[in-house]
Amino acid sequence: MSYNLCNLSRHDKYQIQLEYEASFWAYQIKRGKNSREAIYDAINQRPISEQAVLKEKFEFYLGLMLA
Repeated sequence: MSYNLCNLSRHDKYQIQLEYEASFWAYQIKRGKNSREAIYDAINQRPISEQAVLKEKFEFYLGLMLA
């Protein structure tokens, strides 16, 4: 099964981008390339509308990778 991301709405593409960023940050923690404090600083610099989603997704992916 394949998906053409070009056919998605702008909102859906944006949500995928937020998921990607959160998963990449979790990967950085797993590999010891970044600290949790630095990532939360980066999240807190984002618009307020993004912060809750990014924190939730980051903790979700971090839980998956460290389990």
